[in-house]
Amino acid sequence: EMGGQVGDAGEIKGQSQSWKIVNTQKAGAPWIHLIDGKDGPAAGSHVTVTLDTPRRRAIERHHTVTHILHWALHELVSADATQKGSYVGPEKLTFDFSGAALSPEQKRDVERRVNEKIGENAPVSWTEIPYVEAKKRSDIQQFFGDKYGDVVRVVQIGGPPKTLSGYSMELCGGTHVRATGEIDCFRIVSESAIAAGVRRIEAVAGGSARTWAEQEGVRQQEKFEVLARKKSDIATLPTLSNSASTAEMLGQIDVRAEHLRKVEEDVHEWEKQNSKAAEAGLQSRAAEIATELASTQADQKSCVAEVKEGDGKLLQAVVDALKAKITGPIFLASTAEGSVSLVASVPKEFTAKIQADKLIQQIAPIVGGRGGGRPEGARGAGKDATKLNEALDEARRIIEISQGS
Repeated sequence: EMGGQVGDAGEIKGQSQSWKIVNTQKAGAPWIHLIDGKDGPAAGSHVTVTLDTPRRRAIERHHTVTHILHWALHELVSADATQKGSYVGPEKLTFDFSGAALSPEQKRDVERRVNEKIGENAPVSWTEIPYVEAKKRSDIQQFFGDKYGDVVRVVQIGGPPKTLSGYSMELCGGTHVRATGEIDCFRIVSESAIAAGVRRIEAVAGGSARTWAEQEGVRQQEKFEVLARKKSDIATLPTLSNSASTAEMLGQIDVRAEHLRKVEEDVHEWEKQNSKAAEAGLQSRAAEIATELASTQADQKSCVAEVKEGDGKLLQAVVDALKAKITGPIFLASTAEGSVSLVASVPKEFTAKIQADKLIQQIAPIVGGRGGGRPEGARGAGKDATKLNEALDEARRIIEISQGS
């Protein structure tokens, strides 16, 4: 566990037993191997220790590319982007830094620059120098607050090996690839805030980038299918080729993402048009119902009525249409699929005697529900449709009392 990376894993093999190494840590000079199980090899016994090499290689790719990412942020975003922490594991890396959020263009530029450096296949080397010498070098990244010994290890990317002339040089105790080409490819998965003034980049490289691309392809397909169910005449999403190289797959993901973005725009426009049509139909139906209800009210001073097969949205539209025809309180109720919807409206000049929210709070429990709102307007709902007539009778009684009838 050095330089922000996780510890190695592997296996200890004895003559008749083996133990799984789940982690390695450094305690002063000694290295501690944490094993899975209660017992361990006997003191003095001969064992063979094997490293989980594929896991180590994945960690190395993520660690080296973290250094390149740090360099690219300084080059393209801000020289003041200070590293605040990192996680380097086999499955991904995270890089925390101080600064503002990256724009989409900055993320693309950083990602492109990192991949360009990977493509150069520059050598990666490391050498140890006195710490007092490292402190004099402004081109060697070091993290103030960390404790260093008298001799420090500098990881260099680019330039002749061990000459301290690379484009990236950092004090680091972790493991690394031998050349940037071993990283294969790099992709920023996300960039977000984790604290005030601190951002986090999550990224993947090599085989992890391919795994992410395959999973992203599945996520895109699922999203596409949801959109396709909403609008069936949209084009087919481009196929993701599993036989492609990791870099090619990432390119295909970008093509699919752009296609999906256009599909989403198409679906949103379709939904917008359908919503307008539905709203127009709702208002037309509400106007017809309001006209019919108003014609049944002899004095036009109030209205308590049932609207057949309606929901809260329809009832509200009917109430809004009725306000121009009814001078006093309005209470409407409806049932649909066993549920009861209630809407009440009281003109402001009547609220000293009756309030819409209190009316709903008194009536909703009758139909096994509840509701609320404001003195001028309120809504409620319930589950007992068999009590609808009882609720209407009680609303009518309360309104008549408020009007002195």
